[in-house]
Amino acid sequence: MRNTFRRARVALLSLSLAVPIVAAANIPTASAAVCHEHAPGTSVSYKTSRQVMVADRTKASTGTWARYEWRGIGKGCWVKVGQKSTARFGSGGVVAAAKRRQGTNTTPAGSFAIKYAFGEGNPGTRMGYRTIKARSVWVNNPRLKDYNRWRENSTLSGRGIGEDLSGYRDRGLYRQAAVIGYNYDRPVRYGRGSGSGIFLHYSSTATGGCVGLTNRTELNRTIAWLDPAKRPRMVIKA
Repeated sequence: MRNTFRRARVALLSLSLAVPIVAAANIPTASAAVCHEHAPGTSVSYKTSRQVMVADRTKASTGTWARYEWRGIGKGCWVKVGQKSTARFGSGGVVAAAKRRQGTNTTPAGSFAIKYAFGEGNPGTRMGYRTIKARSVWVNNPRLKDYNRWRENSTLSGRGIGEDLSGYRDRGLYRQAAVIGYNYDRPVRYGRGSGSGIFLHYSSTATGGCVGLTNRTELNRTIAWLDPAKRPRMVIKA
């Protein structure tokens, strides 16, 4: 009887020592938080952005697509969201943003803010949103003052000003889209770093320099998901 009591005490002591060890394994540590500071495959910290999209070219004008959202330490940190899609890039490939030139059909590589969304109607995004109208134009001509900007009610469409946005909408490419902030804040008009109209939009083929998604549902959900309070960023990898 005495031996049985002694064995019971030893078993209880072993159990009490084991429980804290198991519980501690579920508590995020400081080192784990550091490991999850940056969105997967990028150098973008959660301190900079809590919504990160990654378009990674794997060959020619084709690559992978992923988007991540920061949920916080103890809540999964960076969580992959969205549906699978193939990313399409410029027919000229992907080059470093600082070396990219207008008219080369290349997609700029780098990390960029999302300026605003646009298309045929707001799908529920919190981002600033512009609805394409009959004479909405994106100015691609570097000689014009509104270079790399949206111009409304323009009568110059088709005369070398830029893209007729309603035409691309009607062809299904710009039903939903977002402006990627390449060469946007201080536009370079000529030489290295130049180029305009770099968007995220739907495309099943190589683009003129934009990032296209082959999954329209994923594109629409991405636009609706964008939240300026989370400072969304697009990472384009060569």
